[in-house]
Amino acid sequence: MELIIFDLVGKMAHFRKYYTNSSSLTYYFPPRTTIIGLIAGIIGFKRDSYYNIFSKEKIFLAFSVKSKIKKIIETVNYVKAVEISEINLSRREHTQIPIEIILPLDLNDLIRYRIYFYHNDKDIYMKLLESVKENKIIYPPYLGISEFLAKIEFVDVIEPKISKNKKIIIDSVVNLDYIKNGKLIQRDGSVYIKERMPYDFDQDRKLKETPKDFIIELNNGKVEVELEDDLEYLLINYRLGTENILFM
Repeated sequence: MELIIFDLVGKMAHFRKYYTNSSSLTYYFPPRTTIIGLIAGIIGFKRDSYYNIFSKEKIFLAFSVKSKIKKIIETVNYVKAVEISEINLSRREHTQIPIEIILPLDLNDLIRYRIYFYHNDKDIYMKLLESVKENKIIYPPYLGISEFLAKIEFVDVIEPKISKNKKIIIDSVVNLDYIKNGKLIQRDGSVYIKERMPYDFDQDRKLKETPKDFIIELNNGKVEVELEDDLEYLLINYRLGTENILFM
């Protein structure tokens, strides 16, 4: 198994929490379903046409946050316009909505998310590899909403080593189901956040199973855990260093 590793980079992001009502709250990172949609768009699948192709039995994803990030809340005007001709009336037909936005901690930096990808269909795998290496993007990527455009940066292709170790520092986000007794190992300065997210869709865009909890560490992206017995993780050694990752 060779993983395609690439970065998703942008200035701002918003990944709307599915249980949000009038105020649009955001996850710190995109749900697995959102990442799949982004990958499908990169290689040219149309909306809602790819759920079976990218089911959890076929695609393997890991995800990490490579920049320090924060959230702010801003109020934006949403225009009520069903047709283009109604946009001129927007001054009378708008609603102010608070929206939570992800920004880099240092505003001179960029948000950088890293995706580790494998698909058991060789054609799909090679299409994505060609797309990210040669920047042949079909549908432009964005960080949650179309106003927050992103760019893709190819990182590497690497064959990971499968390893076992009960207590380990993981460099990717961690599915809570993988952590023994659900307990994290606290280190000085560690800030852990738990995000409850949709996980997998069927062909009708309905959830195939209940949402899952994922853990992220905000300061350095490293989650120290004791894994469930016999659970394997992936050790990757590439030009940017050595990392331990878990598929989502």
